[in-house]
Amino acid sequence: MKKIEDLWVKVSYEVRLGDLEMPQEVFSEIIEANGRDIDTMGGLDKYPKASEWLSENIEEADCMEWKAEVIELREAE
Repeated sequence: MKKIEDLWVKVSYEVRLGDLEMPQEVFSEIIEANGRDIDTMGGLDKYPKASEWLSENIEEADCMEWKAEVIELREAE
């Protein structure tokens, strides 16, 4: 066994949803954000209604495909 002091991993996943209803203001922000990141955790997002709606309606269990990118790995001494 290897002893690891610190592991930092970026995990990305894709979700496809269908047959939805959303408020017009959420729809407008999602259209405006198309192709840009929506920061669902930062609190300073340019698209607050879309961020809140996405956070409430998408769960990791919904994911279709995911990938992990190792950012940093430090072995314990």
